[in-house]
Parts: sequence; structure tokens; C-alpha cells
Amino acid sequence: MTGPIRLARQTTVAVCQTLLEIEPLIVSLGEDLLVVMRRSAAQPATRLVAVVDDAGHLVGVLPILRLAESVIARVVPESLMADIADVADVARFGHAVEARTVSDVMLEPASIRPSATLGEAFRLMHHRRISGLYVVDDDGRPTGYLDLLELAVAYVDALEGRSPQPDS
Repeated sequence: MTGPIRLARQTTVAVCQTLLEIEPLIVSLGEDLLVVMRRSAAQPATRLVAVVDDAGHLVGVLPILRLAESVIARVVPESLMADIADVADVARFGHAVEARTVSDVMLEPASIRPSATLGEAFRLMHHRRISGLYVVDDDGRPTGYLDLLELAVAYVDALEGRSPQPDS
């Protein structure tokens, strides 16, 4: 494949990060979900929260939808009870109601290096079914955030001939 689509796929994450300014949202393992929800509401462009340990290493991620569902289950559980259809749903609901901190509901880390390509980033987001990735340094500390919409904009720009050249 040649042309703009290939260019977009080969463009590095580092180049894409310079195009849009979505700031990472970084929280610690023990933070209360209600506090994180309020911080997330103040930063709506970031749809995936980074969870770090005491040394600042990425140890998990928290999609905004999962955060909101956990808070709603905790605050007004009856609003989600109508959707319980089977035993698995009961277990998930019970876990959500009991969740108090980020560590209770986070997912495995989702990260990528700045030198990776946008094609790699898209495949990872698609595979994990998440709307963003954290860009991490060699020590696994978040240095940036790559959003799925950022990725889509980079592809569209490339198709329209406006994409930056990939790193040499």
C-alpha cells in the first residue's frame, strides 16, 4: 500500500502527539472513584484514565465508561439493576457496587512507545476495545496520551495530504 494511507500508518506516535493537545489524566491506585470522576469531568477530552503506582509507573487504565458505571452503581444502584439478566451480570453488578477506589475497577495497562507507528496504535486500541493509549517512556511512566480521535484525525489529514512526514 502506498500513498497517504501508508504515510499515516507509518507516522510515529510522537509526531501525532504534536498535532493535538489532549493531556493525560493520571491518578493513583488508591484514589476514590468519586474524586476521579470529578477530575475526569473537568478534562473530558481524555477518555482513558492512567493509573500509576507510587513510582509513577503505569499499572492500569480506567475507561471513562467503566468509571461512570462504577460510580453510578455505588451512588444509585437501582439505576443499573434493571439491566441484570443473568448470573454474570449479578457478579459484575455486585463488584461495581463494592468498588471504592481506582484499583477496584481498573483494567490492565494500555500503552505504547513514542517510536511506535499510528498503525500499531490503532491495532492495539482495536484489539483492547479502548478509545486511547498512554504513551510511556522507557521506564513505563506516562508521558502523553493518544486518543482514538487523534488517530482518526491523523489518518484523515494524511488522506488529504496534510500529514507530517514520519520520523526518519
